[in-house]
Amino acid sequence: MESNTHKASQQLMPGFEPSEKDLIDRALAQPLEDKIRRSIEMFRLYEAGALRMSPDGYYLAFSGGKDSCVIKQLAIEAGVKFRPVYNNTTIDPPELIRYIRQHHADVSWNNHRTPMLRRLVETPNGPPTRLSRWCCEAYKEQGGKGCLRVIGVRIAESERRARLWKEFQPHRTSGDAILAPIVYWTDEDVWAFIRSRNLPYCELYDQGFKRLGCVGCPMAGPAARRKEFARWPGYERAWKKAIFLFFAAWKGVPLEQPYWEKLAPRKRYSPLATQFGIGTVDTAKEAQLLRCPIGTQVRTQLHWWRWFEPMKSPQELWDWWRSGKASEGEAQCFQEEMMMDV
Repeated sequence: MESNTHKASQQLMPGFEPSEKDLIDRALAQPLEDKIRRSIEMFRLYEAGALRMSPDGYYLAFSGGKDSCVIKQLAIEAGVKFRPVYNNTTIDPPELIRYIRQHHADVSWNNHRTPMLRRLVETPNGPPTRLSRWCCEAYKEQGGKGCLRVIGVRIAESERRARLWKEFQPHRTSGDAILAPIVYWTDEDVWAFIRSRNLPYCELYDQGFKRLGCVGCPMAGPAARRKEFARWPGYERAWKKAIFLFFAAWKGVPLEQPYWEKLAPRKRYSPLATQFGIGTVDTAKEAQLLRCPIGTQVRTQLHWWRWFEPMKSPQELWDWWRSGKASEGEAQCFQEEMMMDV
């Protein structure tokens, strides 16, 4: 197989412009020292903008993974002002928590009132899947709003990241600026930088773990989750208990959605049962949405559309989630790119 360096060195035919893939290959093949210099220059270039957005400067998303250790060290070497923040999801590996406390005491902790597994039970979303990443939005995406965020995402980790990420770009929903200073670094670059600075890193990497993050995360894939649950069986028991409690609380609970009779019902997630009734538009928001005056009677639909409704028991839901099928599909969540080993 050809290396990135060989690909990048190939001459393009006269008259042809380099493709985006050619440019990416060239960026990945640059010497590490050039990448370090460029990353530091980017930190310095955008610092004035970061300070205009927040007196703390950059909001540096720190997870304790190898990539976030690198961007934190680069920010230090650049001499810029930044605030490193760890978003505590409440289900990270204990070894990772100890590592952050021991080696990164300057990192701020963003703690949440409700542990993630309790929130699973108390809300109707269901256990997280690759296509339903409510946990990311609730526990990670809230941090750094209104700030210039720095993240350790790298395109070498997946084709999807290569399609989506550049060194500097806006958040896809909030519009806040995001700086990804190591987006064109390879795994080899990351480890070479860590060794060249003699940076401490979490022991789990030396024990065969390639990603560090929430134990049981569907994004890790079935094999990685089996390995995680074998290492931390208490987390598996906690997930199972939460899923059983969730099923008991929300199975068969319908949702009520207003419809207006002039338009065809919108498609939903395979409703298993549908009942119709008559409701009244009683808020300005509903009136605007339905394009009718307050007080208008409209048809309502009581439907059960939640994806777990076909399952007959909490054990069936657990077996499905535990099997790895929750890892299937392509996520649309921004935080997917931030949570994996960043």
